[in-house]
Amino acid sequence: MLHKISQFCDKIDSIKADADRLRKMKYGETKATNHDIDNLISQIQSDCYLVSQDRGKYQRIDKDD
Repeated sequence: MLHKISQFCDKIDSIKADADRLRKMKYGETKATNHDIDNLISQIQSDCYLVSQDRGKYQRIDKDD
């Protein structure tokens, strides 16, 4: 993997938070503009792409090394 496991998990958490925000923007009481919704969709897609490209084999890195 190119990133630490913690960084990978943090990115997934960030994507989930953005997805929740997108749902509120689209279906919440105060609707967002289509432009804002499209921008957030693009950001989520970009983040998902970054995660999908992190395909290297995981290697544990000890602090002592």
